Amino acid sequence: FVLGLTALSYAVVAEIPSDTTAAVAKGKTQITLGGEIQVRGSMANNTAVGEGDTKPSYTRGGNFSRGVIKSDSPWGCIGACSYYDYLLKLNLEAKLSPNTTGFVELVSGPYDSTYGYKLNYVPFGYQQGGARGAYQAGNTKESTMWISQAWILYQGSGLLGVPAGIKVGRQPIKLGNGVFLDHSYFGDDAILVFVQPIKELTLAAATIKFAEGYSDNNDDATAYSLIGAYAGKGFGLSADVTYVDDQSSDLATGTEIHLWNFGLRGNVDDIAGTGLGFRADVEFQTGKVKDLGTTELDIQGWAGLAGLDYKFKEIPVKLTLEYGIGSGDKSETGDKIEGFITTKGYEKSVIGTFVYDYITPTACNSVVSSGGLASAGSSATVKAGLCNTQYVKLGGTANITKDIGFELYGYWLRAHKAVALNGNASTDKDLGWEADAKITYKIDKGLTYFVEGGYFWPGDAWKMSDGRDADDAWAVRHGLILKF
Repeated sequence: FVLGLTALSYAVVAEIPSDTTAAVAKGKTQITLGGEIQVRGSMANNTAVGEGDTKPSYTRGGNFSRGVIKSDSPWGCIGACSYYDYLLKLNLEAKLSPNTTGFVELVSGPYDSTYGYKLNYVPFGYQQGGARGAYQAGNTKESTMWISQAWILYQGSGLLGVPAGIKVGRQPIKLGNGVFLDHSYFGDDAILVFVQPIKELTLAAATIKFAEGYSDNNDDATAYSLIGAYAGKGFGLSADVTYVDDQSSDLATGTEIHLWNFGLRGNVDDIAGTGLGFRADVEFQTGKVKDLGTTELDIQGWAGLAGLDYKFKEIPVKLTLEYGIGSGDKSETGDKIEGFITTKGYEKSVIGTFVYDYITPTACNSVVSSGGLASAGSSATVKAGLCNTQYVKLGGTANITKDIGFELYGYWLRAHKAVALNGNASTDKDLGWEADAKITYKIDKGLTYFVEGGYFWPGDAWKMSDGRDADDAWAVRHGLILKF
């Protein structure tokens, strides 16, 4: 399920072209097939944000070294990284009646004996061992297909007299803008019930299983959410309360995490017909991390986001000015977790940067990982989102022609609490600047070519232990996307 600013969407399905003809199975059940193929090439430099090629043996806490594992984004590169990869999605929607729908989606993914099922994108030449003859390379199986979505949706008005329903199974999970929780990359196992007492108002409750331990022990990780969304004419309001009850010992044996997150959002799409829109999102956290063997940690994180969007009426151009901030820890050794805790996947975070966070380590100093509370700048902080980070985003999108789109954004990045991301004796809040651009070209029906990239100028928070500045980091990616 996806809770947006103005509506709650229950059936997250593939984009189906309007002229698609559905197959009809026995009993007049409507079956719609869809899918997606992506082939991409990526190149990046110094995304570990160190000194690039000047120190071939450089590591930071053992987290970065040469021979970076290829992933959906080239994070942790020391020097230059480059490779191609591909993605395959196949989905089936079965509509048995106006009230009952089933949806299944299969997604490609490589298997690594060390890292397991980690990715959706399969790097070219990822596996070996299938070839024979004098030259035994290539000609091998290199990917699997896994179930990313498998859910049943029933909705009707017979039981309560108003629209209501249930959605159960494997599904993408995202609360609001994804500031706190965005599990839309791989998805979770969840049960969602909802009701619409009036047309504009949707109320929902959900239980989400993050981890299942032994069936006879209290060692699961489960989230419970209460959600409300009001979609007015030209405006929207939404709120949710989420409780994460984690007894699965992710930190250490006997450790429990009890986290509450409160989110409140609103938007106005077109203020007085001017083309100017406003949106805002605030999140607060409380709770405890218990049984660490020394002391309990109080959770006290918070985050906020506000943005202005201006759409020109005569030309297809939209300008955006946005500010976001997430709290950071004052001390990594205190009895509080004051940093804003995020739970994400491998997609871009709400910040939207192509290099910082999406590919590089971050200033987040509140990461709950299997090794304990991870330090800022470690590999565990990649894709941590709005945690100990604030930013200003300025830019826009434009349709140059009906087939060519263009995006350009600039970012100012700053930590909420000062950090030393490369081991310098002095901490600093200056994370740096970034410029990102993307161009898309619609070649044919369902077929798009794109080029995107970003350049990151690191600030003083990245200074090396010897006082030298970290080198700049950049990344570029291009590819073909076919949707059917």
